[in-house]
Amino acid sequence: MWNREALAKLRERTTTLLHLAWRRGGRVAWIVAATSIVMVLPLLMEIEREGSVIELEKLQIKDLKAQGFTDPQIQQMGLMPHVEPSVGLNTPTPPQPLPK
Repeated sequence: MWNREALAKLRERTTTLLHLAWRRGGRVAWIVAATSIVMVLPLLMEIEREGSVIELEKLQIKDLKAQGFTDPQIQQMGLMPHVEPSVGLNTPTPPQPLPK
């Protein structure tokens, strides 16, 4: 059926292919990890920071309304009581009309 020489060649070839796949897989894993650290982590941090800023503005608006300020007065101070976050994972984007 199989002779020793053929089995040795098959073993050597399989070992070579597995070693090559292991090395390339390690490179791919390194590239994916490095890219996610450089690209995704800052995005997540920015989303978190914007959420904190929005919560702070909501608290400021609530305090100003408790003091008797109206919405136009609050808007003149630079706070927007009706605006939702511009960046977020769950924020749907409204459809834009096509230019004519």
